[in-house]
Amino acid sequence: MKKMRLHIYVAMAVFVVMIIVGSFLDLQINKAIFSANNGFGITVAALSMMVGYGILSAMGGMFLYHGLKITKVTWQKILFILVSVVILVLTVVLCARKEFFGINGWNIRSLVWLGYLLSTPIMGACMFGGYLIAKKVNNPRLWILVAIGAAFVALALLLGTTAVKSIFNRPRYRLVVNEHPNLFYNWWERCTNSKDLISQYGYGAEEFKSFPSGHVSVSTLTIFGAILIPFVYGKEIKHQVLYFYIGLAYALFVAFTRMWVGAHFLSDVGMGGLITTLCAYACYEVVIHNPKLYENPSLEEVKETQE
Repeated sequence: MKKMRLHIYVAMAVFVVMIIVGSFLDLQINKAIFSANNGFGITVAALSMMVGYGILSAMGGMFLYHGLKITKVTWQKILFILVSVVILVLTVVLCARKEFFGINGWNIRSLVWLGYLLSTPIMGACMFGGYLIAKKVNNPRLWILVAIGAAFVALALLLGTTAVKSIFNRPRYRLVVNEHPNLFYNWWERCTNSKDLISQYGYGAEEFKSFPSGHVSVSTLTIFGAILIPFVYGKEIKHQVLYFYIGLAYALFVAFTRMWVGAHFLSDVGMGGLITTLCAYACYEVVIHNPKLYENPSLEEVKETQE
């Protein structure tokens, strides 16, 4: 489990390089690869965040297991079950309203109901998967680890999909290229008159949420999952490094498609990935130095008995 630190540094370095290169070549790169209304890119946008939200939903399934099977106190059972329900509802709503048929996906508002029909069983299956993992591990301390992981996931999502966007209000490339070339802002520059532009020209507020990329921030949770898997099981797992780099490759693929359709610049996707990777690293450091968070006390008792 300790071997992952170097690989996390590699992922950080990749995203930092993207930000640095984008600082000089954002506009030129987007001009070279932009494909307006590209069907494949829009489809990836509609579906790509399911993986990240699925990881969060699986965490909810682990809370559900503790509420139903391990916890004995009634109010604690209710709390665990309530948390799992909130997580399930949150992931379903986000996928249905914002991703599948929302403005970030296929953008067919009349079919949002279909988004609910699709996302409910998918997120439900992810939650059930988390429940089965918790059942297999059967560690009464697992909920503490999951709670810490969920807190860092929530921090990554808050920063990458909401807070930083609201500070910078950077116009998306598709707005710059189609309407106002003078609206191009470097990532470190704030667009302070976004509200005036929205009211004057009738733009949607979503067109001023380019920096950082929420899609990449959520997609990079695949790295988060690869880091946490061994702690969940309480032991080293085979191919963890491979899973980590598959997750990184997936995040980079999503990053390219977001630039392809003009939703983001290179620096946007780099920062989105970096935010989540930093949160994953912070979570890793907290957990790795506290073995009791992931050690199974029941297994320890077995070892003591055998000795």
